[in-house]
Amino acid sequence: MSGRIAQLSLFLVAVVIGTLLVAQLRSQARPIELSNLSAQELSALIETLSARNVELGDALADLREQIRSYELAEVQGQSTLDLTRTELERIEAFGGLREVLGQGVVVTIEGSFDATAINDVIYELRGAGAEAIAVDDVRITARSVAAQGAGVIEIDGVALGSTVEISAIGSPEGLQSALQRPGGILTVLEQSINAQFSIAPTTRLSVPATERDLTPRAARPVE
Repeated sequence: MSGRIAQLSLFLVAVVIGTLLVAQLRSQARPIELSNLSAQELSALIETLSARNVELGDALADLREQIRSYELAEVQGQSTLDLTRTELERIEAFGGLREVLGQGVVVTIEGSFDATAINDVIYELRGAGAEAIAVDDVRITARSVAAQGAGVIEIDGVALGSTVEISAIGSPEGLQSALQRPGGILTVLEQSINAQFSIAPTTRLSVPATERDLTPRAARPVE
């Protein structure tokens, strides 16, 4: 009976060792005959394989952690890219390179006006917080200025007619108050030129993108 128990114990030990690292045993140049090993040798072999199994488990955990790090970096990188793209779109929009929508006011000027009057209204709207301005279909940028051309007023090379619409995106109440305040720009213009001004607040206003090339000619970015 004891002989059968010993054989059964030896079989179970062999199964455990084979389960732990069958590939490792097969790769050896001289296969180990488990039946020829003593109990002490079998115990040492199990300890060696167990230690190796722990090392493999630790290595697997490290690889999984690296994968999680790569996945997190990808998510963070995508988030950073999205933020950068959003910021670029915002800069392009308010720099004049994109069409923008929003609430604001439309100022209509009719009558005898000059380039100075157009510029004065634009400057007043800017000072009142306008985020985007267009004169008729011409987007106003940092380079835009109304100038007297050959018998007509021009902005960015585009001739204006006898009636001009200045669209400005911003707070309708704030922009209208700034233009119509006592002693403000409209009061001054109405007393100095023969023109009529009307202001129409709106909740939906479109200001087009500029058609000008805004590439700097003299300025260079600081690195």
